[in-house]
Amino acid sequence: MWLMLQSDKGLSSVRLAEALGVSQPTAWRMGHALRLMAAREHMLDGTVEIDHFYLGGRARINPDDPPPGRGRKGLPNTQKTPVMVIVQRPDDVTPGTPAGDACAAVVTGLSLRAAARAAEAQIDPDAYLMSDEATAFIALGENYARYDTVKHSSREYVRDAVHVNSVEGFNSRVRRTIAGVFHHISPQHADLYFHEIGFRWSQRIVTGQAVRKTRNGRERMRTLWSRVGSGKKLGVRLRGRALPV
Repeated sequence: MWLMLQSDKGLSSVRLAEALGVSQPTAWRMGHALRLMAAREHMLDGTVEIDHFYLGGRARINPDDPPPGRGRKGLPNTQKTPVMVIVQRPDDVTPGTPAGDACAAVVTGLSLRAAARAAEAQIDPDAYLMSDEATAFIALGENYARYDTVKHSSREYVRDAVHVNSVEGFNSRVRRTIAGVFHHISPQHADLYFHEIGFRWSQRIVTGQAVRKTRNGRERMRTLWSRVGSGKKLGVRLRGRALPV
């Protein structure tokens, strides 16, 4: 567990096998058991952001397989696997404040029914939900105490405190972890890897704020984060203690 937590983006089964002196299949099974331990066990409340992304790269061309649809009714327009992502925003940005929890899960599709099924098990009904203008998310917002959306199609990314930048940051972390460490994960085992990435995401604390310039020269206030030490992460997971601040 310590070997996996001391890395910023995780540890592949090959490297874990080298460190422990076991075979790669054994390390792979051990890694999945540890990822299952890192699964979050409570619902997300407060301010919660929801988004999605697609898992996988370009599909191999197989002449025996039918091509994906082009948006026609009843046919998917991609062969990639949809993933629903939910991130809890921290209460404030005071130094020492722990980051919110994050979770992701493979879903059968991006319809309202699939989104509602995933959200009901993860988000508290009293939460303040934020999303982009995806149709399923807009309809889903009626099930929660408050709901706001930003319209990316109109080049609106932040409106006061309404945005989905936190969940998009988690999406980026997942992609970088897969590309840099695991290289490929199958949809069958993707949820276990998401448990590990989500746990590592939540084990951070705010260290302060700083002014940064955007690409167009505007100055923005950015929150600075610091990782919690591996020993403290291990204590949180094995002894169930609250994150020390």
